[in-house]
Amino acid sequence: MDLPSLLAAIERGDDTTVFEFLEGVFLDDVAYDGLIGDDGVTLLAAAAYAGRHEVVDRLVGRGVDPARPWADGVDPVTWAAENGAYWVLKALLSPDRDPLRVDSPHRRALWGARAALEAGAGAGSVPPPAHRAVITGLEARLGVHRTPDELMARALVHADPEHDDWFASLFRIAEPESQERFDWARKVAEGVGEAGSLDRRRFALDAINFLGFGLNPDNGNDEPPFTREAAAFLRPQLDTEQDPYALRTVIAAFTGYCSREELPAVLAYADHLDPGVRHCVALAFPGLLTDRPDALAALLRLADDPAPATRTSALHALTCSAVDNPAIRGVLAAHLTDPHFDARLEAAAALALRGDERGTPVLDEIRRGIKNRSSRGAGRLEDLQHQLRAAFPGM
Repeated sequence: MDLPSLLAAIERGDDTTVFEFLEGVFLDDVAYDGLIGDDGVTLLAAAAYAGRHEVVDRLVGRGVDPARPWADGVDPVTWAAENGAYWVLKALLSPDRDPLRVDSPHRRALWGARAALEAGAGAGSVPPPAHRAVITGLEARLGVHRTPDELMARALVHADPEHDDWFASLFRIAEPESQERFDWARKVAEGVGEAGSLDRRRFALDAINFLGFGLNPDNGNDEPPFTREAAAFLRPQLDTEQDPYALRTVIAAFTGYCSREELPAVLAYADHLDPGVRHCVALAFPGLLTDRPDALAALLRLADDPAPATRTSALHALTCSAVDNPAIRGVLAAHLTDPHFDARLEAAAALALRGDERGTPVLDEIRRGIKNRSSRGAGRLEDLQHQLRAAFPGM
């Protein structure tokens, strides 16, 4: 194990280098034995301190002991909880299947996070530490009940939809996937009984969106009981919502709840000034595609969007579509030299699935750069190979 090189990769945020090493560890018993010793703990501590939670998760999954103290006797779980490192803590606790036992690290982490929050630890940091997210997640594992209002109050302390406090509260609210939770979120979004602030409406709309994700394991594959109510509530919001963030959420939620026949309502926002709104429209495909000329025209415009994520999603929709014509192929061919890796891959994939050999050199180039399953594009190419075999038997 080249520990200095791996530590340098962690420091510069180069997760790919670490993942490629770990992919080799999976196949190399000698390297694996080295990983579970002091060097593995050193790597784990460095990744945690740097906030590289995916690296922490991979290291723990490869056998690094998440409970073994770091240098100077630092307890990993306590450190993560006290510093509000929500995702790092989740990775450290992932092997523990019994959070309710008396000596559970979950209990220790909860005490540490609560104490740090009361002491004002991390005040003034950017971004603020996610102590409330840590507490919310741990309380859920330990069976502590919190009302939706309490969870929303935690999210609104920072009122940042990108913050873990926001996400953790949403996830916890949506887990029951109940009519009661939907009624609560709709009431907040409507501002019934209380002056509705923008932050409250954003959060409530996010909750309605999350409630459609199927987080309730008891519901199986059935639609939530409030599916039609949600679609009916969200449809007029498309026409009235002025806040770009809230509009993105309305589009995302509406496309999740509505019928296929109702989907074209989102086409009006394919050219919205906000790139996030356009991206949400792109994500509505391929369910929206392709028997409608206006839908196809909007999708082709989105495939040329200046935002890489938006055009990648649009190009992926074309990969999933069976519709084929010269205009589609022309757009796809133009993106074979796209500077964005994922957009380039999707354009080549879409052409290959249409039997157009212009996509083959790009796919071959990407394939040559793949070292193992952790390499960029490896999983997508594997999926594509299955699609190509199904489309062209005997290839």
